[in-house]
Amino acid sequence: MGTHRNLSSRVIGVHGLPGPVISLIQEQAEVRGLARDPLPAVTHGLRTDEVDAGGRWFGRGRARRHAVELLLTPDVLVVTERDPDRDRDPDAQVTFHRLQQLEVTASAAGGEPGMTLLSTPLGSTERGVRVVPSDGGPETARFLEALVDAADRCRRVTGVPSSRMPADDFAREYH
Repeated sequence: MGTHRNLSSRVIGVHGLPGPVISLIQEQAEVRGLARDPLPAVTHGLRTDEVDAGGRWFGRGRARRHAVELLLTPDVLVVTERDPDRDRDPDAQVTFHRLQQLEVTASAAGGEPGMTLLSTPLGSTERGVRVVPSDGGPETARFLEALVDAADRCRRVTGVPSSRMPADDFAREYH
């Protein structure tokens, strides 16, 4: 008996999101106080599917699926987490991260590729860490590079104090 975990990442666009997810993003953007709908401004998108095939003693175990979608705009990162097998997942979550507050690093949690996001999501009062697993493929590397570049550009434009900027060492590992 064991657990098998399979990760796959791919490029997505807003047109590839299910209608209920689009509605959830638009609704939460309004609730969180964003000035506009972020979806028309999306420049890059990445979806990571994680399948956990848990073993059982008798019978077949049911595979659990989990999807994380990252949508990058010029000033906000939209992160959705949901069960892709449920049309209207009541546990689906959407968070918005302002790029000037976002610190991004490549993570190797347990030796697996992915990325770590450190920020204060809109509507929250505390900084938090989110680890997004990935398969480490070229799509993930391109998205990561675009995310780091956009966050750097946003910090330069908004004049974030240098004490709040991530160390330059983090950005070099993506180039």
